[in-house]
Amino acid sequence: MGFINTFQRMSIDDMRGEVIGLLKQAYADGRITVDTLERRLKDATGAGDKETLIALVSDIPAPEGSSSPADSTDEAERPWLINNRVPRESQSFFAILGGSGRTGRWQPARSITCLSLMGGVKLDFREAEFPRNGVQINAGCIMGGLEIIIPPGINAEITGIPLLGGMENKAGAGDERAPVLSVKGVAIMGGIEIKRKELKQKRRKGRSR
Repeated sequence: MGFINTFQRMSIDDMRGEVIGLLKQAYADGRITVDTLERRLKDATGAGDKETLIALVSDIPAPEGSSSPADSTDEAERPWLINNRVPRESQSFFAILGGSGRTGRWQPARSITCLSLMGGVKLDFREAEFPRNGVQINAGCIMGGLEIIIPPGINAEITGIPLLGGMENKAGAGDERAPVLSVKGVAIMGGIEIKRKELKQKRRKGRSR
């Protein structure tokens, strides 16, 4: 973040004051939770070195509408979206003798739990605003399936145990600048599949304006 070099020239007391101010502003903007605010304020008060203070703010998302020069240059070109606010910690999708899922514009949580029991879950991430640190999916498919669709660029990986079932990553290589979607799962007489598809035409037009 751009303010780190400035911080390094400050005294530790001045830096502590700046860090506390940034934490409070980040909470007011909705970029960190109240639990994070309280924990980091306590850590800032007791910090005895500059590195610890810098670490307390270095991973906070930038305010909405602001970006680094690299981000602003690439945003019109990159085919994935980033959530600049604090994402939810977790969410769940269940399909029992039926189907569930998400598509269109949405903001996935950092951690997603999927369970399909003789049903199917479909998660389409082409319009999703990804957390900067990526998405972790924990999946269980019992005589059911999980289909994951990601846009060009996003990195994907899958690990787990297929028992009379299958787990397949058809996405191929992504962009090193992009978030990672990581799947850990168990497929019992079911399947988990990750595949990559081009952007929907309506979004392409919207982003070219």
